[in-house]
Amino acid sequence: MVPVRLRGHHFLCVLTYRGYGYTEPFVENMTRLVGEIEAGRPVILCKGPDDICGGFTQHCRTVSDHDCGQPHTREMDQTAVEAINALVPVQSGEPFVMDAAMIAALRSGFADNSIRKACLRCSWSDFCTQIAREEYADVKLFET
Repeated sequence: MVPVRLRGHHFLCVLTYRGYGYTEPFVENMTRLVGEIEAGRPVILCKGPDDICGGFTQHCRTVSDHDCGQPHTREMDQTAVEAINALVPVQSGEPFVMDAAMIAALRSGFADNSIRKACLRCSWSDFCTQIAREEYADVKLFET
């Protein structure tokens, strides 16, 4: 099975994903990928645009004023990877399964802000903070 390619900051995004996003094609793609991750499809850490970005069409870029290849997005990735590795070490290029125990550890770090430095410039940050406060109710990946 081909692993889902995830960039650094998307490891954080999947923790609070409730089915919202930039456009309908983006949401459909991310919902499908999150479902496959929960079903046990392996994940691989990648640098730069990943499979979630694959659902980010030109229309998405226009309506969100965002581009997956921007330098600050890559900085977010690096910051996220450094924080995540403090909790659950992952190696770039090595497939692994994001199981419920890993997600629980990451959500704990997310809720206490120890892994959220990458979120500081994200437009979704307040929304994700609220989801964490609500103890991750109604999320798509290993709903609590």
